[in-house]
Amino acid sequence: MNPEILKNLYANAIGELVVRYLETIQPEALPLQVESKALELIAQIKSILDDETLDDPACFFRIDALVNAFHARGILTPRHDW
Repeated sequence: MNPEILKNLYANAIGELVVRYLETIQPEALPLQVESKALELIAQIKSILDDETLDDPACFFRIDALVNAFHARGILTPRHDW
């Protein structure tokens, strides 16, 4: 099967599942969950920035920890070496 057609079929099926799921939760619950996840990430970022064990001259360890925190939440961050 054509890869583009297959991709569109998957996207359609996944979209339908997401819509069905969203219909099962209360409309006001989703923004609260998103905000909670965002605050968790902000707290982790602050913790990384305050962590003195991550000190190195180029801040490589801190940057790597920050990138990993974003990646753990499915937020891809392009690096300069891509």
